Amino acid sequence: MMEESRGRLPAKQTLLLILVPMLGTFACLRLYLHFAGVRHIYPGGVLVHHLFFGVVMALPAAFILAFGARSRVTAVLALAALGIGSGMILDEVTYLVLTKGSDADYVSRTSLFGAIGFISLAVILLLALYRSHRG
Repeated sequence: MMEESRGRLPAKQTLLLILVPMLGTFACLRLYLHFAGVRHIYPGGVLVHHLFFGVVMALPAAFILAFGARSRVTAVLALAALGIGSGMILDEVTYLVLTKGSDADYVSRTSLFGAIGFISLAVILLLALYRSHRG
């Protein structure tokens, strides 16, 4: 039988493996938007937002972590995927819920500040969880 803590990482490493990719993804998405403008992907003629890709990354990572990663490498990859996916999801929630979903709405202050608000809440939650699990 496999040891229970084999894939478990220290709280600080867990925090950083989620937080840094999440913030990096958010920053990269917004910088790309600023410099390159709004670009869309239409596989099969259907508009796919990066929220979708975030969900596709975050859910399997969360399931792996919920059952316990079988190795450190799997844990590291799942935590990073959770961070990247969360960044993608949190970047688009306000845009898709509080706006009409136009290109202009995506570059609006509502979308930006809403995304910053959701990212901030996620950071606060991660820091609170870290404080409760360290040492």
